[in-house]
Amino acid sequence: MSQAKGALTQLLMQRQSTFRDPPSPAAAFKLPFTKWNSGRDPQKVDDPSISASPLPGKKGCGNPVFSPTLESILDLRSIGHLLALLLGVPTAQAAVTKQPTNVTGVTVNYAESGTTAGNGTLSFTAAGTTLDWKAQGDATAGTAVDVSAGGYFTLQSGTAAHSVHVTVAASALPVTDKSDADINVSATLKTHAFPITLTDRPSALFEAGFTDIGKYYRLLGTKLNTLGYDIGAKEQSISCGLIGAVESTEAAAFDAAPTSYQSVRACGGGGALWNGVDASLGSLTGGKIDISNQMNGRLTVKDDRAAIAANTGYGLITQEDLLIKGTVQAAFDGAGAYALALAGTSSRLRIGSRAAVGSDVFSLVWDIPNVEFVEKSIPIEGKSGIFADLEWMAHRDTAGTLPLVTLTNDVAAY
Repeated sequence: MSQAKGALTQLLMQRQSTFRDPPSPAAAFKLPFTKWNSGRDPQKVDDPSISASPLPGKKGCGNPVFSPTLESILDLRSIGHLLALLLGVPTAQAAVTKQPTNVTGVTVNYAESGTTAGNGTLSFTAAGTTLDWKAQGDATAGTAVDVSAGGYFTLQSGTAAHSVHVTVAASALPVTDKSDADINVSATLKTHAFPITLTDRPSALFEAGFTDIGKYYRLLGTKLNTLGYDIGAKEQSISCGLIGAVESTEAAAFDAAPTSYQSVRACGGGGALWNGVDASLGSLTGGKIDISNQMNGRLTVKDDRAAIAANTGYGLITQEDLLIKGTVQAAFDGAGAYALALAGTSSRLRIGSRAAVGSDVFSLVWDIPNVEFVEKSIPIEGKSGIFADLEWMAHRDTAGTLPLVTLTNDVAAY
C-alpha cells in the first residue's frame, strides 16, 4: 500500500450558497498552502459498563466536530477567497495606481467600477475645505464635498458612476488651493472592497485531496473564524482557524479542473505600518495583525423525520463582534506609539502588504480609523537600544467609522 505524499496533496475551496449543502455547479479554487490540519475531534466517550473483565469496552457514541487550521503564504491573488469568508464577499471596483502628491492628507482608495481609465483630477479648495473630482474624459467635476471633519468620502465626477472613494486626514490637508491632475484609474487592475458588518459570514466547501492514494476528505459548512500574519516578517505568511460542520470521505475530487492562480507573494520588504499620514507613531520595527469573528460551533438536534446523518457535526456556527487587533514594536524614545498608549489616545493605523508585478503593484490594505494602543511595561535588557512592545485593538467611534479593507490585483471578482 502506497503512502500519501504531501507534495501531491491539493486543497480545494468553494463558497456555498447553503450551509452544509454541497455547492453546485463545481467551480472550486485550488488554494496554496503550507500546512493543513483537519482538526477532527471524534468526541468518542468511554463505555462505563461493569463487565467482570479486566479491560474496558470499546469507546463509541461519538459525534465528530471539526476545527481545521490552515497555514499559507500570503498570496495577493488567492487571499481574496479567504477574506471573502472572513469578512464577506467584496465588491470589485477600479484600482487607482497614482496617489495625490499636492493634495496632502488624502488617500484615493479606489474608483467606481464604471470610471473611465486614465488620469483624473482631484482638487482641494482651502476656503471651504472641499474636495472635488473630475474623471478622465468628463467635462466637469462633480459637486464639491466638505471634508473638514476627515474620514471617508465619495467624490462624484460630472458623469454618473465615475466617482472615487477617499480617506481624508483633516490635520494634513493643504492650507492653500491644490490639485493633482494625474490620479490614474487603471484599465485592468481591480480593487476589491470588503464589507465590515455583522452579517453572517459565508461558508465553504474545503477538500483535502490525497491524489496519489485516491482519498478526498470533504468538509462542508466551513467558516473562517480567525486570520493573522506578521506584517514585517521575512516570510509574510498567514495562519487561519476554521470551523467545519460535517465531513465525508470521497473517491474522487469535488472538481477535477479547479481554478488556480500564479502566486504573487507579499514579503516583509513590502510590508507597511503607519498612520497613513506621517511618522508620528515613531520608528516601528515590527507588527502583527489578528482578525477574529469570535465564532463557536453548536451541535443542534433535529426531529425524528431527519436522517441520522443530518444530526452529525455542527448544525450552527455563531459569531460575535469582529475583533481586529495585533501588536507593534517601536524603538523606544518616550514618544510615538508609546506616548499614545500612555495618554490613552487613539490613532489611525494603516497596514499594507505589497508586491510588484511588472509595472503594477498588488496590495492588501487594512485602513483602520481608530486604534487603541495598550500600555505595557518596557523591559530593560542589555546595553543596546530599548524597544516598546505594544498591543493594539481597533474600536468603533461615535460617528460609526469602520475600517476599510481593500485588495488590489488583476482578479476580476471573488
